[in-house]
Amino acid sequence: MSAGQDGARPSFVDGTLWLDEHPRFLITGEYPYYRDHRGRWAAKLGAIRAAGIEVVTCYVPWRHHEITQGGGRRFCFDRDGNRDLAAFLELIRATGLLALLKPGPFVHAELPFGGLPDRISPTFDPDRHAARSADGRPLPCQQFALPSALDPRFLEDATGWLRAVGRFLQPFVHPQGPVVAVQIGNEGHYGETALPIDALDYSQPGADAFARFAPGVHAPTRAADPPSPNGLLSLVSWGQWSAEVLAAGTAKLAEALGPDIPVFTTYSPPARADRVPGRAAGRYDAWLARNRVGAPTALPRAYTSWAGNVLADEEALVNYVLAAKGGRGPNIEENWGLRWADASCAFPVVPIHHTLLGVACGATGISVYPACATAGWGDHLAVDRSWLAETAGDPAQFDPPYGDAAPILVDAGPGPAFAAVRVLTHFLAGQQDALAVSRPEPGVRWGVHPPYAAIGAWSWATSRRSGGDADRPVPSAGRTLLPFVAHCLRRNLPFQLEELTGRTALDADAGPLVTVSGRFMEQALQQRLARFTEQGGSLLVLGELPHLDENLRSCTDLADAVRRCAAPPGGPARVRTVALGGRPVGTAVEEWLGESRGVPPRAGAGAWLELRRTTADPEDVLVFLLNRSGGPLRARTTCGEHGIAVDLVGDGCAAVRVSHGRLAACYVKGLNEQTGAGVPVRVRVGRELLHADRPCDLSAVRGPGGFELRTAASHGAARVLLPEGP
Repeated sequence: MSAGQDGARPSFVDGTLWLDEHPRFLITGEYPYYRDHRGRWAAKLGAIRAAGIEVVTCYVPWRHHEITQGGGRRFCFDRDGNRDLAAFLELIRATGLLALLKPGPFVHAELPFGGLPDRISPTFDPDRHAARSADGRPLPCQQFALPSALDPRFLEDATGWLRAVGRFLQPFVHPQGPVVAVQIGNEGHYGETALPIDALDYSQPGADAFARFAPGVHAPTRAADPPSPNGLLSLVSWGQWSAEVLAAGTAKLAEALGPDIPVFTTYSPPARADRVPGRAAGRYDAWLARNRVGAPTALPRAYTSWAGNVLADEEALVNYVLAAKGGRGPNIEENWGLRWADASCAFPVVPIHHTLLGVACGATGISVYPACATAGWGDHLAVDRSWLAETAGDPAQFDPPYGDAAPILVDAGPGPAFAAVRVLTHFLAGQQDALAVSRPEPGVRWGVHPPYAAIGAWSWATSRRSGGDADRPVPSAGRTLLPFVAHCLRRNLPFQLEELTGRTALDADAGPLVTVSGRFMEQALQQRLARFTEQGGSLLVLGELPHLDENLRSCTDLADAVRRCAAPPGGPARVRTVALGGRPVGTAVEEWLGESRGVPPRAGAGAWLELRRTTADPEDVLVFLLNRSGGPLRARTTCGEHGIAVDLVGDGCAAVRVSHGRLAACYVKGLNEQTGAGVPVRVRVGRELLHADRPCDLSAVRGPGGFELRTAASHGAARVLLPEGP
């Protein structure tokens, strides 16, 4: 489907882009036009389409399009070299592609000051308010202080920029033009979706806003102590406010674009331990609190996947899966070309493994970031070399080409990863309809409780030994959620994240539920969980049953219900309470599931990770198999009554669609470019066998006339033997 067709305006429905009244799985690639000579644009866009990418994504840097002229400032989107965004969008349309733009205001993108004009930094203008952490330090971007997102002057400037973008884009929005969506913000306002809970915003505008949100409640500090209801209220209110500032702030900025442009925002994975030295203990709780994980959000959401190499790092794997399962939406940034961020991205086996993992977890789109290597930007887009030398030890870290390992080279020629991209996109495009409507198979539900996350985000609040009821008021996500996710991945147990509040509707027939509990819990939530258990729901409580409500008054509604639902002598226990520090979380989960009803099917432990996506048709299933070992193996599983077997190279991956007992499509990454190893593709579904005569990447999609194939082999052309029959 190309730009210019008739149809309704694009929109997001439950995390999926709808285009021309049909759901669309996004196959995107990043092209930073502002980093390239405009004379290269046409050839690069042609190469992007040849790679099978359908939607071009690009940041639109504020500092690039704001120019000084005649003593004043204006925004320039045309007739000025690589500022001519109008010409770029026309070329996208002429090439038969679509566009997704990202105007920030803050974009990061390895640009000076994250793409913001220097003039709006409080470093240069002391009358502006800086975003500040609890200890009063300004939030930095490179050597400049970032403005508070609540500063009226920043909001005036930012909405002025976005109004200009919105006015410019009006004639380019689909169906008249190629633009199908606009991303607002960048992992929050300034990437704060992965920052510690006290990293912002303690500026004066922030203090004023919090006072309006929670009258009479003091903002918490690192030295605070929560033994009293007021102390806990401070932590809970700050967590709620942090999520509200992010959601409402980005939604308010989105309004400046105008009503006819579909807008979404992005969220990041949890911070890695080495990114928050000395603050790692509360990083998962901070992420849960600020991101509203498992809950509807003010704007449709996408996620970025800068978690590290999941093939080499267990922490990266858990963080990646959490980001993908945090809320339904597309993966909007997968590293295919920035070796300075992760050298392994130069080997397609790594970003493809990441991409299929995200799709298996429910992503509604994928990204090749960047699709093209670029060179040719002005000094205003060059990060200060002395700052790079001081912080990264390499003043040339961001020198051209940007995207040195990208699938498309600076001259628009195919890079080493180009053929691998074409095979992957062939499969994804062939499964557009199934991917647009399918979801991860239902699994064990993990209830994310925002007040607990808001408290656990302050590491001292879950480790401080104060005595009495303030001693460890809640268990931290690091002690509960992390081992749960790691266990599910090891055991191939499907799971999902859901927000759990006093307003959550809990269906006892929706499957087993795991929740964390401390000494207090809101009475409304205790009552809902009590009804859930009494109606036959299977519940695992990690921690201790609460005996206090949100005001630290006596409340045992949940504990009373658990006692009423206790197992008869010698009988199974649907409801379990497991004290932390005793048996491992994974062991507790397995014992509980053995006695629960509605337990999801699972593949069992193996050397590969198995995930599935399903539709309303129970006989139409996408099975994802990801090799977690460095050596080759044959992954075996079943789909209904039909056996599935796929040969996987070390670190390789595959996706197999089984429809009514037959092989409908498959993708196999049969080459590991990092090790040089490969296995001949071999896929069996029931009695049907598809195999190649040599190691290769392969996509096979069954159509009315048989299978359509695309392969990429390291040597020669692969010959594929296909199952017989229609």
